[in-house]
Amino acid sequence: MRRLPRRAWQAALVAAGLALVLAFVVDRWYAAHLRVEARARTRVAMAPYASALAGAVDRRIALLAGVRSFADSRPTRRALDQEFPLFAEGTLLGVNGVVALQYVERGRIVITSPIEGNEPALRYDLFSDPRPEIPADVRRAMASGEVTVTGPIALVQGGNGLLVRQRITPRPDFPDLAAIILDVPSLVADGGVSGNAPDVVLEVRDRGLAWFGGDPAGSAQRPETLYVRVPDGDWALLGSPRAGWAGAIAPELRSSRITSAALVLVATLLGLVLGGREERLVREVAESGSRLGLALRAGGMGAWEYDMVRDRVVWSEAAAAMFGYLPSELDGGVSQFFARVHPDDQAAVRRTIDEMMRGTRGEYVAEYRVLLADGAIRWVLGIGELKRDASGQPERMLGVVSDASERRAIEERLRHSQRLEAVGTLAGGVAHDFNNLLTAIIGFTELAIDRTTDLGEDPRAEGIRSDLSQVMMTAERAAALTSQLLAFSRRKTTEPTQVEISAALRDMEPMLRRLLGADRMLVSELRDGLPPVLCDSGQLTQVMLNLVVNAGDAMPDGGTVTVRTRLAFGSGPAREPDLPPGAWICIEVEDTGVGMSPDVQARIFEPYFTTKKLGRGTGLGLAVVYGAVENAGGVVVVKSAPGVGTTFRVYLPSGADRT
Repeated sequence: MRRLPRRAWQAALVAAGLALVLAFVVDRWYAAHLRVEARARTRVAMAPYASALAGAVDRRIALLAGVRSFADSRPTRRALDQEFPLFAEGTLLGVNGVVALQYVERGRIVITSPIEGNEPALRYDLFSDPRPEIPADVRRAMASGEVTVTGPIALVQGGNGLLVRQRITPRPDFPDLAAIILDVPSLVADGGVSGNAPDVVLEVRDRGLAWFGGDPAGSAQRPETLYVRVPDGDWALLGSPRAGWAGAIAPELRSSRITSAALVLVATLLGLVLGGREERLVREVAESGSRLGLALRAGGMGAWEYDMVRDRVVWSEAAAAMFGYLPSELDGGVSQFFARVHPDDQAAVRRTIDEMMRGTRGEYVAEYRVLLADGAIRWVLGIGELKRDASGQPERMLGVVSDASERRAIEERLRHSQRLEAVGTLAGGVAHDFNNLLTAIIGFTELAIDRTTDLGEDPRAEGIRSDLSQVMMTAERAAALTSQLLAFSRRKTTEPTQVEISAALRDMEPMLRRLLGADRMLVSELRDGLPPVLCDSGQLTQVMLNLVVNAGDAMPDGGTVTVRTRLAFGSGPAREPDLPPGAWICIEVEDTGVGMSPDVQARIFEPYFTTKKLGRGTGLGLAVVYGAVENAGGVVVVKSAPGVGTTFRVYLPSGADRT
C-alpha cells in the first residue's frame, strides 16, 4: 500500500488547526449565548411562582381589613371581647396558614383567637419583647397607620411566621392595633415555592435577604432574582435551573460540539483529498461516483462491494438492514452471502455472477429471496457491475440492493385482479346470453304446463306435467346460477338504499338458522345505533347467505356460527390496517369449523374454485361475495388457519353522507 504524499498530510494538519481555532471561538460565543437564553427561560419559569406567592400574601393580609372593620363596628369593648372568638372562627374557616387573629392595646396583646395553647400570648407586652424588630414595628404601625410586616421570626405559638399589624381608629378603652399571625411554611407552600418546581430551584428571602422558604438555603447557584411586591416592602424570589447552569445548556452545547468535531473531521478529510494527487484517491472518487449512479438506479437503497481478490463482501448499513443484520455481522466472504440466499434461488444468483466473470453478461441484475435474521423471507433486487484489473481479470463487483417485496406483492395483486376481471367479463357475457335463453325456456314450459289441462283425464297428462315441472325447476336453478354470475360480473342492476345493517341481519336470522340446520348454532352479536350503509339489500342478502352457508359447510360435525356488527376506522390511533381512511361498518361471520390453509385462502375468491365434494358447490359463492362487496365500495378480509375456524370480515363504508 502506498503512503499518502507529504503534501496531503500538511494540508490536513493546516485544515484541522484552522477548524479547531474556529470551533473554539464559536463554542465560547455559543456557550455565552446559551447562558443568556437559559437565564431568560429561568425568569419565565419563575414568574408564575412569584405571582402565586404575591397572591398568597395578599389574600391573607386582606384578612386584616376585616379584623379592623370588626373592631370599628363593635359598640362597646365588652361586645368586642364577647363576639371576637365567633368572628375569628368564621373568618379562619377554610383559610390555610393563618395562626391567629389578635388585638393589641398600647403594646400589649389583649385578645387572641384561636386561644387554645396561646394563653401565654394574652397580655403579652410587645414593647418589652427581646427581639428588637418587634417594639420598633409596633410603634411604626401605631404611628403611620400603614400595614407593617415583621418576620420571619420564631412565634410564641411555635414555628416560623410573620406578624402583620395595622392601626385601628382610636377609641377610648379600645385596642389600637389589629394583627394577624401567618405561618411561613404554609404561605410559601401556597405560592408553590416548596421544592416542587420541576425545572428550577426556588428560594424566598425577605428584605434583608434572610432565607425563609423554598429549597434549602444556598441551593440556588448564581440565581436569577424576581422581586415579589408585598405590603411594607418586597421579598426576593431566587431561582436557578435544577440541573445547574452548566446542566441547563449542556444538551445544546453538546450538539454544537459534536457538530464542531464533525466539521474538524470533515476539514481534515478535505485537506487530505485536496492535498493528495495520488492515483488511488482519484480511482476511489471515480468508484464512489459509480456507486452513486447505481444506487440511484436501484432507488437509493443499500450499497455493497465484493472484493474477489480477498474474497470479502462489504455491506452498507442500509443493505445489511435488509437482511436483518448489522454490517459487522455480514463482514465475510461470498460463501456467507450465499448462506443467506434462499436455497431455491442460489443457483440462479451463482449463474448470474459466473456469466459476469466470463464476460457473457454486461451487468449484474438479480431478483432473489433472502433469509432474514429472524427466519422470515424477503425478495430483494440486486444491481451491480464488474471491475477488472489492468490484465482484464475480475477484481471487484460494486452494486446496490433494494427491497422488492412490496413491488412483487403489488404485481401479484394486480395479476389476481386482472384474472378476476377477465373471468367476470366472460362469465357476465355468457350469463347474459344464457339468461335470455332461459327466459324463453321458462316461458314455453309454463305454457306447456298450462296446456296439459286440455288433455283432461288422459293418464299421460300427469306424467307430462311431472316432467315439465322438473324442466321448470331445473330452469329456475339455472336462472339462479346466472343471477349469481351476473352479480359477480356486476352486470346485474342494483338499487342501493340506506340500510341499517343490524336491523337487516335480525330480519335474516330465521332464514339463516334454517340454512344451518339443527346441529349448528347461530349466535348474533349485533350492535345497535350504527350508521346506515348505502348498498343493495338483495346483494346484502346474497352476501350473508353465501357466508353462512359456507360457514355451515365448514362444520360437518356441528359447531357455532357467530355474526357480529361493529364500527371500524381506517384512520386514527385505533385504525385497522386493512382499511382505507374513514368510518366503516364491519360484519363478522366467524365459524368453529375446519379452517383453511394459506394456499386455499389465496384462491377462495376465484370463480369456480371450490374445496367441496362434486355436486355440493359451484365455486361461485365467495366470488359473488367479493363482487357484491366491491360493488358497494367495501372490503372483504378473511382470517383462518387449519383446525381453528374461519372469520370473514365485510367492511362497508358508512352511507350517512353518500346519499
